[in-house]
Amino acid sequence: MNVKHRIVGGAVLTIGAALAVFVWSRTGSDAALPNPGQTRDRVVQRDRAPALLPPGSPAPATEPEAATDEEPKPGDDYYDNPLAEALLRVLAKDPQLKAFKYYHHRPLLDEGSLAKYHAMLSDPAVFAIVKHDLLYPAETKVDQESEFKRLMKIDYLREAAEWKENPRRDELIGLITSAILTDNYPPGMGMDMRLSLSGNKRELFALLEDVAPDQAGEILAASRGTRLEPLIAYVSESVARSKRLEAQDNGTVHPGPPL
Repeated sequence: MNVKHRIVGGAVLTIGAALAVFVWSRTGSDAALPNPGQTRDRVVQRDRAPALLPPGSPAPATEPEAATDEEPKPGDDYYDNPLAEALLRVLAKDPQLKAFKYYHHRPLLDEGSLAKYHAMLSDPAVFAIVKHDLLYPAETKVDQESEFKRLMKIDYLREAAEWKENPRRDELIGLITSAILTDNYPPGMGMDMRLSLSGNKRELFALLEDVAPDQAGEILAASRGTRLEPLIAYVSESVARSKRLEAQDNGTVHPGPPL
């Protein structure tokens, strides 16, 4: 099956265009949204901080079993990647991601391995874990490893949603919709985390535009009258703008270097 949006050596760690995100008052009260045009080109620098699960977030489901097959050792070219150590640290701490990436990166799967991979891509317990981790990450500030982790978890959702024979595809589409519409911005959350969580919503909205465009349209209607309405509207326009630019670029003939 075709795979999009993989994590590669040159992965971008910040959102391409800064999203409209929630700004809070100094007293920690509910915040207003800034003008999207004022934040569009902002680049956010990431810091490191100890992990702490936000209070009140729902508990994840039981962790799925990691891949039990003998894992191939990455080639030398993998370790030449300056980001390899960070990626390996992320996978070492997350059995679900480690299992996913193990199957995901194997070019040919035998019948038994493919069955295990499909079972993982259609497992409601894994869906719940991924949704929880995207909505309520353990980190209180964004760093390189946390960005890799969230993008790889979105890769998992994309792979599961793009598998058209997935017996739980409709359930998965509903879960992605719910994640986008969940208001998970508590008072006092730092701007870097707000941008990261908004980036999750943008990635998930773009996923739905690709695999279930009608559902993406319904999200706009469902957000009307809620605190998330300006954010969802901006996310929708941002995804549409990216698609327009991509279409324009695909239709452009780029001259080669002079002979």
